[in-house]
Amino acid sequence: MKILFNLLAITLFLIVNHTAFADTDLSFIKAGLPYVDVKAILTDKGWKPIKNNRISHSRLYALEIYEQGMEEVTDCISMELDACKFRFSQGGQVLEIRTITRQLSVDSFHILKKP
Repeated sequence: MKILFNLLAITLFLIVNHTAFADTDLSFIKAGLPYVDVKAILTDKGWKPIKNNRISHSRLYALEIYEQGMEEVTDCISMELDACKFRFSQGGQVLEIRTITRQLSVDSFHILKKP
């Protein structure tokens, strides 16, 4: 009986978590993709760019990116990698995307906050 109860509990947990994150499939985000392409897909999927209201506290390279219309840039390091970070939100989640190179190639991403 205890085994059956545990299996039921695990099954319910998986169903609830799968439903909660069903719209969070980010498998299309691959290293090397152009950031502008990933941003277009994200906005099509309902992700909202988070405007950086503190851009004046960021580095000059981030200001340059911001002025190009990418107001979701949080900061950049203009050195060997030219790395930048961008943030989006959806349903209580915050997604951060890291790019490298001046061409803004996607390097990685992760969820900062989950519901």
